[in-house]
Amino acid sequence: MTKAKKWKIAIISVLGLVAVVLIAIGEGRFWKYQENHIPDGTYQMVKYEAKSAYSNELINWTERGENNDSLYEDFIVVENMKSQFYYVFVGDGEPFVSPFEHDEKIPQTFDPRTGTLKQDLTVSEYKALVISYIDKISKKGEEYSRVKEVSVQRCVDDYKKMLKQKRTYEKSPNGLVLTVYADDGHIESRRTFKRLSSEEAEELKSGYDGDYEYALEYHKGWDHYGDYAIWR
Repeated sequence: MTKAKKWKIAIISVLGLVAVVLIAIGEGRFWKYQENHIPDGTYQMVKYEAKSAYSNELINWTERGENNDSLYEDFIVVENMKSQFYYVFVGDGEPFVSPFEHDEKIPQTFDPRTGTLKQDLTVSEYKALVISYIDKISKKGEEYSRVKEVSVQRCVDDYKKMLKQKRTYEKSPNGLVLTVYADDGHIESRRTFKRLSSEEAEELKSGYDGDYEYALEYHKGWDHYGDYAIWR
């Protein structure tokens, strides 16, 4: 066998090995995507856990709420791996929907490569969104200006905290679990969601829209809307 032929065989072998590796990587990414792909639909929170103020131990606030007639019935809507959160609090049998939470619309995206939930807006984009909405729903005047400044800064600080936190998700047979990690690595909260049928989702959204309209009517009697705390 000539030296040139040996080199040719060696090059072909190396190229074949590279092709096999690339195929394996491609298949791995494909299966990773399938494993972490969240189907379109509406997902209602069925369990909410968060650490207490005194330790890193997670407390089942859903269970406690059931015992105290106060529940969080939040839900998310997923479309093309984009997630939109909807906040609903029920106290003494009466649902409460925040107008600000309803219209704020913080877009988030599921990243199947890393299994994380990421924020889509930059801090400046989010700040502009908050200012725009507060201008729309609040009254004008000196008091409004003071409230606006404090409220915008509060929201921006919360959003900066969100960007520093790690959010992972785990796909389950009929839903998903979202976990938020604090800066020190401990779990800050965990939310378990169940995917609803189309009929259940339609009924849930219809009720939510009605509660939102009621909240808007109630809001008209307020002097200002100063508490713009955000979830997530």
